[in-house]
Amino acid sequence: MYKSILILALSLVAFACSKPDVADDAVTPVDTDQVLATGSFINSSQHSASGTAKLIKDKDGKRFLLLENFKTDNGPDLRIYLATSLKADNFTEISSKLSLGNVRIAVPDNVDIKSQKFVLIWCKAFSVLFGSAELK
Repeated sequence: MYKSILILALSLVAFACSKPDVADDAVTPVDTDQVLATGSFINSSQHSASGTAKLIKDKDGKRFLLLENFKTDNGPDLRIYLATSLKADNFTEISSKLSLGNVRIAVPDNVDIKSQKFVLIWCKAFSVLFGSAELK
């Protein structure tokens, strides 16, 4: 009986996993953008992620997170957080939609980029880290 419950639970998780969208937008910084910090994605203990994260400020003073050549495993309810640590205990969600490839995401004004310097790919449903990049 426990075996069939486990198989059912694993099947539900597999069906709940969503495949991220693929974005092909040209999101590299333009000449007037200032790169504030950059970092490379690293895998978590259970999932893989790769690509580069850049925090930029445009000529109008607006901040954006650029994800370049970004890839990650599929998963349910994936989010992008800016956080003070890899534990996602002090974070700001900057996107509830995950796209692969090259992505430009607005960073809210209330984000303290000096303390929230970790970009987390986080599964909200199961509180699991899929990958991270430390912005330096």
